Amino acid sequence: MQTVDFKKVKLGEGFFKNLQKLNAEVSLYNIHRRFEETGRFRALKCIRDDAHKPHIFWDSDVAKWLESVAYVLAKKPDAQLKAWADEAIADICASQLPCGYFNSYFQVYEPENIFTRRPDHELYCAGHLIEAAVALHECGADEKLLAAMIRYADYIYERFYVKKDAGFCTCGHPEIELALVRLYGATGQKKYLDLAGHFLEERGRHGEETYAFTYPVYHQDHAPVREQTTAEGHAVRALYLYTAMADVARLNGDAQLAGVCKALFDDIVSKKMYITGGTGSTYHGEAFTFAYDLPNFYAYSETCAAIALAFFCDRLAKAENRAVYHEIFERALYNNILAGESADGKGFFYVNPLEFHENVYEYNEGLKTKLFCPIPERVEVFDCSCCPPNLTRFIESIGGYIYGTEGERVYVNQYISSETEIGGAKLSLRSCMPYGGSVRLRVSGACELALRVPAWQCGIRMKVNGQAVSPRTEEGYILLSCAGDTHIALDFAMKPRFVYANENVWHDSGRKAVEYGPLVLCAESCDNGGNLRGVRIRSLAGAKRSAGEYFTLEVPAERLRTGEALYSYEAPAAEKFTLKLIPYFAWANRGKGDMQIWFL
Repeated sequence: MQTVDFKKVKLGEGFFKNLQKLNAEVSLYNIHRRFEETGRFRALKCIRDDAHKPHIFWDSDVAKWLESVAYVLAKKPDAQLKAWADEAIADICASQLPCGYFNSYFQVYEPENIFTRRPDHELYCAGHLIEAAVALHECGADEKLLAAMIRYADYIYERFYVKKDAGFCTCGHPEIELALVRLYGATGQKKYLDLAGHFLEERGRHGEETYAFTYPVYHQDHAPVREQTTAEGHAVRALYLYTAMADVARLNGDAQLAGVCKALFDDIVSKKMYITGGTGSTYHGEAFTFAYDLPNFYAYSETCAAIALAFFCDRLAKAENRAVYHEIFERALYNNILAGESADGKGFFYVNPLEFHENVYEYNEGLKTKLFCPIPERVEVFDCSCCPPNLTRFIESIGGYIYGTEGERVYVNQYISSETEIGGAKLSLRSCMPYGGSVRLRVSGACELALRVPAWQCGIRMKVNGQAVSPRTEEGYILLSCAGDTHIALDFAMKPRFVYANENVWHDSGRKAVEYGPLVLCAESCDNGGNLRGVRIRSLAGAKRSAGEYFTLEVPAERLRTGEALYSYEAPAAEKFTLKLIPYFAWANRGKGDMQIWFL
């Protein structure tokens, strides 16, 4: 399946257009301000400034911001963003070494150690700079950075593929592989695809150095990639690696490697993924642990990991379009990913817990030696801020995940209001997602249409040109032949429903969650008071939607009361009340407080 490039897709009014507007007008400006204040842009000049010494991964933060700007400029002009981007690009190009190398940390502080230490993010930073350069080129916003990054990629090719004289064989943080695939697509030079494949095949074969706090599995270096059939180690690194594996497998027609990717996907979604589409269940290494280990309060569930899972789903679908890939993409998108940004576009979560207890947080914050504890409020750009610009680049390019083509067939994979032209057919889609299942689609021209049936739907009503029809489904899609001017009214019934975890997920034993369409819902103490752990929901029959500033589902519930005794021979009393649920992605926008997804 070929996805339709986001530049050929115009978003319609609604949820994601509003979100893109917020990103373009608020988030990217705010991120730029914080990058200026912390010295990230100044570091690109490669002038020693010990008061603002760069982190080894700062270049990647700027690169993702540049990529986000490219996607904004592809849709509409913004003189200020363009000026800032041009300034950053000019500094990179001016500071680049004659050989092509660029890194704002190593050039200034450790030039003698260039390409000597595997864990230090050199190739990771290079990868994001290459991705930014390709994006700017494809969006018609800049050509200078692409020329500079081709020189850098050629230098990497020479050192790691031709001479093999670098001090390590693979990067401690996968990303360069993804970038090289994109560079291959932009230039047609197969050596970049070959280099990506080389980096993949070298992994797990050398026992390369790590820092004391890392270990081979942390870097996905515990085994050759073709032997990695279970998701292990740092979740973001793992999913970036798996995405690159899927890319290389598809482009090289490598069935064996494609099979490994499918096994990894199955392991994640069947044993290691949160209901929100989050991954990485421990702060120790920000990593996957063992099957069914999915704690809620101490969940790491990094925003970048959910974005990486969406990337992985997208690449798997390009090789073999299965509805399940788009379903998991949708789950990660509307829950874990969107939770990473505040409603005002100024604050961000790095970690996304599935429950929160303010007293636990306050106790741990007061310790001299702090234990890991998720934060209760999103914050502006911070020291390690990979997530904010990763989120903005993803949201700004969301149009590229809606449609796909395979021969004469046109796929609608995500129901996001938009317009596009594919072949000789024009499509205009209007959707109420994520709060409603009403979809209206107008097709002008001839095509075979495939409309994904969401896994969460509770019934389908369909009309074609005003006439009720019985949908013809195949492998998770409604199939329909269109000719001329075709009007499709599609209604996926949405109603709240309970979700139960596998019995092996002991953290959720005896509990249930509530979903509404693609949304996982949660309760906050600001709506419901304390003791959310003691809330029991017996039925959703009386649930009511309410309209207002926040989407709210009101559910009849009980709060268990035990009295004042620490232990008692009396069963808890059940106090009836109305539980207010909101989308998980909207939590923590109204001050500090407790939050709960799983209920009795």
